[in-house]
Amino acid sequence: MHDTVNCERVDALCTRIQTAIESEDEDLEDVFTALSAVFTYHLSLLCPDCRRDIARELRRRIPDMLARANREAATRAREGAHHHVCH
Repeated sequence: MHDTVNCERVDALCTRIQTAIESEDEDLEDVFTALSAVFTYHLSLLCPDCRRDIARELRRRIPDMLARANREAATRAREGAHHHVCH
């Protein structure tokens, strides 16, 4: 959800978040629950119009997020990397 103006700042934040997640042997469900809680908290700091706009933008981006995740998972599988299997 970032533009090119904020790209470096957003990339740095992503790296810090990823480093924190990878530094622990966390369950993926716990990671998503924690990310959701942080996201919810930060939404609460915004006015109702901005919250609605961000939620709308997130919903718009979900299909692309899933497509990118599928491509990255396929690449990792070809490389023999471990992945989460729930069934």
